[in-house]
Amino acid sequence: MNTPIITICGRPNVGKSTLFNRLTGKRKSIVSEIPGTTRDSIQTNCLWNNKSFILVDSGGIETYSEDQITKKVIDKSYESINEADHILFVVDATSGITNEDTEILRLIRKADKNITLVINKVDNLSREENINGFFSLGLGEGINISAYHGNGIFDLMHSLEHLFSILEPDDESIKFSIIGRPNVGKSTLFNIIIGQAKSIVSEIPGTTRDSVDSKFKYENNDYTVVDTAGIRRKGKIGKEIEYFSVLRTIKAISESHISLLVIDSTENVTSQDQHIAGLIRESGNGCVLVMNKLDLIKKGKIKENEIIEKLKFFPGVPLVYTSAKLKLGMDAMLKELISVNKRYRQNFNDDDIWRNILNIISSNMPPSKGKRKIYPTSAKQIGSNPPKVQIKFHNADLIHFSYKRYIENELRSIFDLRGVPLQLEISEK
Repeated sequence: MNTPIITICGRPNVGKSTLFNRLTGKRKSIVSEIPGTTRDSIQTNCLWNNKSFILVDSGGIETYSEDQITKKVIDKSYESINEADHILFVVDATSGITNEDTEILRLIRKADKNITLVINKVDNLSREENINGFFSLGLGEGINISAYHGNGIFDLMHSLEHLFSILEPDDESIKFSIIGRPNVGKSTLFNIIIGQAKSIVSEIPGTTRDSVDSKFKYENNDYTVVDTAGIRRKGKIGKEIEYFSVLRTIKAISESHISLLVIDSTENVTSQDQHIAGLIRESGNGCVLVMNKLDLIKKGKIKENEIIEKLKFFPGVPLVYTSAKLKLGMDAMLKELISVNKRYRQNFNDDDIWRNILNIISSNMPPSKGKRKIYPTSAKQIGSNPPKVQIKFHNADLIHFSYKRYIENELRSIFDLRGVPLQLEISEK
């Protein structure tokens, strides 16, 4: 199980972030005409034809800059290149080949990576006539696209599809990852979990970059645990999250269904913990919050209300207390995993969904605009693992994101989706 990493590279302002946003379907990277807008490498899980990969948007590489901040961006871009399985080298059809393009390509080739030439901003026939010069790069014809308009995206993805990981059919095992910053007790917890299992079915060693999977049985339940290195900060760059550790964590999350977010209870919830929780939520994984090192906490010192408040963007996350050192709370943690896994996989009755949607909306009608009234026309479940619900509305374009969040929260409560994300699709009738 190895999720490939596809990294988008190129000089500033060639459309890398626009392409990233187009492929992910999210406006996650900031798009601007100002060169150097993307300072940090941004990573996310992606699906294409039921196949998975990790897409990375690197900062623009400026080979001749003396600016110290820019140099750090460049260094991070090189890290992205070295960590990648495949490079999308993006150039600008409107400007043709520049000396900077040539120099960046030379540096990419040093990393000995497979490269796909992506010629962006091919928006009309006149620009198509200007792309012949890119043959001199030695990367073949390349793929012509307009990231802004979406032209050529299918051809690009089709050319890369052989690289992606085929999603394996779900087995009956509870597949979870252990996530958290360093020194919160993840490794100890992992060793105890594996040590508890009297019969380990298999153990698959990974590389430095990959996580480690272990399968085991506990109380007649099959588990697959995915271990990963902790997310740490780079001391020299202040609050910046280290690129490699984040990427490995994203890989571990993508290769599991449920994540155990391990937090040091002596420090409560830090901003870094909140960041990691956000990665889990965004990935679509279920989550169990594990407050570890209970043995170091005096009775009554844990303020649960503060924990809930700091993680309110991930509502209803189950909370368990453990001491990996003393092997306390292991049973409670695994039982909570079972519960979250059941909620993660559940299928709803469409009649129940429709009936509850009508009740939710009648209790709090969405605001209309003039004569344009908003009302639901249908509702059904269109996916699971995690649950995904589609609701069609008349004048769906008028629905504010806050009202969508209201519906989501109500459904979460009705169907008991504690620790499980609900994917809600709002569309026109």
